[in-house]
Amino acid sequence: MPYRLPIRGTANAPKFDGTTDNLAEFIDTYEQLTDEAGLQGLDRIKGIIRYLARDDRELWGGMPEAAVDDYSAFLDEVKVMYPGWDGKRRYALADLRAIAREYANKPMPSCTELSSYLRAFRKVMQPLKDEDRIGKAER
Repeated sequence: MPYRLPIRGTANAPKFDGTTDNLAEFIDTYEQLTDEAGLQGLDRIKGIIRYLARDDRELWGGMPEAAVDDYSAFLDEVKVMYPGWDGKRRYALADLRAIAREYANKPMPSCTELSSYLRAFRKVMQPLKDEDRIGKAER
């Protein structure tokens, strides 16, 4: 019996929330399923579009690459619409400063609050540091 892709909206179906943060995980999950099912080219393109919410279906489905039998070219164009989808250049120094400002006025009476701040700060600081986009003063 051939493998069948899960129906959109079901528990095992890939989910895309329309955000840059979710794109890589969505594509990865979808590609695992389509590899298992043996989908290629245009079938793979039509399949990924089916998993999207209406606005994204309209957007992705309206691209010229959605009608061509080249899944890689289609995905390349999708990724252009979501800068930072791969985790690079997702954050700016302003994001780091905004986190510092937000937490500066919050009381941190326990380790829980402090660790929440440290995780939020590190999530933004580390990619900026790795890309040499901040100096020691901002860390």
